[in-house]
Amino acid sequence: MDRQLLQTFMAVTESRSFSAAAPLLHCVQSNVTARIRRLEAQLGGTLFERGKNGARLTQLGERLRPHAVELLLRFEEAERDLRDAAGNSAPLRLGAMETTAAVRLPPLLKAVMHLCPAAPVSLHTGPTAELLELVWDRKLDAAFVAGPVDRNRFCSSLAFQETLVAVHAQNSVGAMPLLAFRQGCSYRAVAEAWLRDLGRSDTTIVEMGTLDGILGCVEAGIGFAVVPEASVSAYRNAQELRATPLPTPLAISQTHLVWRRDGVMPKAQAALQTLLTEKRCAE
Repeated sequence: MDRQLLQTFMAVTESRSFSAAAPLLHCVQSNVTARIRRLEAQLGGTLFERGKNGARLTQLGERLRPHAVELLLRFEEAERDLRDAAGNSAPLRLGAMETTAAVRLPPLLKAVMHLCPAAPVSLHTGPTAELLELVWDRKLDAAFVAGPVDRNRFCSSLAFQETLVAVHAQNSVGAMPLLAFRQGCSYRAVAEAWLRDLGRSDTTIVEMGTLDGILGCVEAGIGFAVVPEASVSAYRNAQELRATPLPTPLAISQTHLVWRRDGVMPKAQAALQTLLTEKRCAE
């Protein structure tokens, strides 16, 4: 089957509209319509029913969808493997928790780009639960997440060990809200467990999107946070913050690099893992 036709089919399926699929595919709507008609002619049936509520898959379209997903993945894996074989140039799609991306990754990514200069590297940040889902869906090659890891689905290697601290503004007093990332963040889960142990499970939680934003609001006295000690040390106004380690065993958090057991590892990822191993051996 033609890769472009399958990509068009999936774009219409996911957007539920021929017109909405066009900008996703960088073409005009008439091209989308023509490609779907070609695919329908090849398969001998109608793939979409078009109405006021958009384009809906027919029974044949529903039958095609899992095959299209699998075939497009195979196309992508084959292309990436051949690009690596030809010049170590397969892209590395990496995920990381916000704190890891801000504090730990800059020197590592610089070293990876030096070792594999032809390989584009992209970085997606998010909470552990989201990152694991993206790796499982093959939208990321690997991700830095907080353990534990489902070893039936993922391979993993220890990347970093963090000491979690409760961080307040130097002069803060009294009960304050917890400033945290959205649900799925492992550090938030630890903070909530700690608060339950203290009998403070009713603490208000204010969700925020970035580490810098969280620490900036802590500095301003708006609330407190539970974050890795290394991220506090790296904060621009660290002297304005007061960090207290969480009790054992909550204080220790291990960050793992994870990837699918059946995934094809790009050479840039192999270079990253070598760098992580060398770093651990040097510590």
